[in-house]
Amino acid sequence: MVSFLSLRARASKRGGGRSPGEGHTRGSDTGRTRPALRVVGRGGGDAALRSVRAGRSLVTRQEPGRTSSRMRFDPDVIVYHGSPGAFAHVACQAAFPRARCSGCDSLFQVIDLVRKGKASAAMLPCENILAGRVPDTHLLLPDMGLAIVGEVFQRIELHLMAPEGCTFDRIERVHSHPVALAQIQRFLSRHALVPVEASNTATAAARLRQDPSGRDAAVASQQAARIHGLKVLKRNIEDVPFNMTRSYVLAAKPELPCAETPGVLTCLLFDLRNTPGALSQAVKGFADNGVNLTRLESYLVDGQFVATRFLCEIEGHPHQPPVARALDRLKRHTSRLTILGVFPMQGTGVHARAGAIPASGRACVL
Repeated sequence: MVSFLSLRARASKRGGGRSPGEGHTRGSDTGRTRPALRVVGRGGGDAALRSVRAGRSLVTRQEPGRTSSRMRFDPDVIVYHGSPGAFAHVACQAAFPRARCSGCDSLFQVIDLVRKGKASAAMLPCENILAGRVPDTHLLLPDMGLAIVGEVFQRIELHLMAPEGCTFDRIERVHSHPVALAQIQRFLSRHALVPVEASNTATAAARLRQDPSGRDAAVASQQAARIHGLKVLKRNIEDVPFNMTRSYVLAAKPELPCAETPGVLTCLLFDLRNTPGALSQAVKGFADNGVNLTRLESYLVDGQFVATRFLCEIEGHPHQPPVARALDRLKRHTSRLTILGVFPMQGTGVHARAGAIPASGRACVL
């Protein structure tokens, strides 16, 4: 199997078509004990989903989370990794304007606050159009014990800023997060500017106020410039004119939409046996049942360079018969199968997966 596997299905037709894994030989799973299908959640224990063969739907215990026909997750306090003005902060405010947004120094602090009930939810970036998956979130997701309850797409616009009185012709060094610097390489090369890495974009902007040498600038959001009293020297300097980051909204308990809710994503984590064709056989049920597979990412486990654990996203609800049949097929080939979240697609995400991202790219309330 490929060590780092990232399959995106943004141009796939919704509700039909075939998924990866089509056309492979059927394997044998005689004598295997199929695992329980579980939904991640804290504060009430895991919610076990009992699957039944032959077209019967999955049955869910509702105690750990709420179920509603219309998802309207409305947290009081939402936490993110970074400082005010960071893009995660901007995404929190755009998606949840009534919530109190609080920055944290580390991802572990973000997760811990939600686990302990000191915050209602967390906003963690999971992938970027240019940079791909966010490694830190990807590695922590399987064991953080939080449920994915939503997604937010945030347009990333990078601006060059400096203290008042500074002019662009005097700038020699540009400070920002490494990922942001990687997205403005052409701009830096064209103007012979030296990149300087910082822990996040907002921190880079804040440091300029402390050391206004006149030779340093930062690359960050418009909001970071306002918060730290900086002047924007150049707007939208990113090498690619359109960029977007997708974030997960995570909570201690699942927020389960009804099976009839349109535009739902299910995020799964599963472990496979390290045998030839195991992955193709595991995901073939999605193709056979017309379930669109939109994300597939691998993990290296047990210190080996062999991918046997996978993060998977599909369109549909576990209670819908085609999805239930596909999950039943998946279970035959896994030693562990966990639902990390069932949540509605954000409006921008629907367009992104269809290959027609709107010009605004703004985040909106889930």
